[in-house]
Amino acid sequence: MELNELRMFMAVAREGSVTRAAETMHCVQSNVTARIRQLEEQLGTSLFQRRNRGMHLTASGALLLEYAEKIVNLVLEAEQAIREQDGRGAKLSIGSMETTAAVRLPELLARYHRLHTEVELSLHTGTSEENITRLLDYQLDGAFVSCEVSHEGLVAEKAFDEELTMVVAPGGEGILQSGTTTILVFRSGCAYRARLEGWLRQTGQVPYRVMELGSIEAIIGCVAAGMGISFLPRSVVDLPRYSDSVECRALPPEVGTVVTWFVRRKSGRERNAMKNFRRLLALNSDGTSTDTRLGE
Repeated sequence: MELNELRMFMAVAREGSVTRAAETMHCVQSNVTARIRQLEEQLGTSLFQRRNRGMHLTASGALLLEYAEKIVNLVLEAEQAIREQDGRGAKLSIGSMETTAAVRLPELLARYHRLHTEVELSLHTGTSEENITRLLDYQLDGAFVSCEVSHEGLVAEKAFDEELTMVVAPGGEGILQSGTTTILVFRSGCAYRARLEGWLRQTGQVPYRVMELGSIEAIIGCVAAGMGISFLPRSVVDLPRYSDSVECRALPPEVGTVVTWFVRRKSGRERNAMKNFRRLLALNSDGTSTDTRLGE
């Protein structure tokens, strides 16, 4: 089996179509078809069920996919480690929630960039669930999340303690008693949204309406306009550009106390770029950075 064959196989498995896989691989469809047939001949088994609505993995195909992902991702990791060792430009890709990126990371990233100019540093924002998925898919090297992580391939370190608050319009004392509550939140997969929805159900504040927004500015602006409520870290709402627009309402400790975790993949050899990032993170954390291997 060749590495390029495995990449094409993974593309077909991901896209469910030879045509779409060829587009993502930037090659002709006949090349992808020939490589898949060659793999099946080598292994003596069918890897896909061909149906009118696309390609579906067989049991053998699903098993090969597990190994193919490990092989391809390990090669990528090895290439990056060699480039870093040879001084040809290391890369570090970090995922984060919008709120963490806005408040906790600017100083940390700026300091890292000043100290390690040789590293190509990138930041990608998304929900906690999205960041974990990207981390497992090797699209990220590490991610800040605010949800419980239980995966044998990941290591989690406590990064920050946050106080989660209910954010309302100024003078919005009776907003929860005015009928069906509207919550202003990020898309599904956001840990703060999940906590808000859980709290509403627990306290009997149902039914409620959901309005999904794509940025902190949009959420706070809509809250300030009296459109609904949200759950956000106090560290965000206390920023000068937001503090005069909305008000915070304290939550019970079991609801309002949250931890932001820095999650990374388990690896036998930690690259210097990641090691240096974690060292700075430990210095910037509010509390002790404890290494907790979740899922073991």
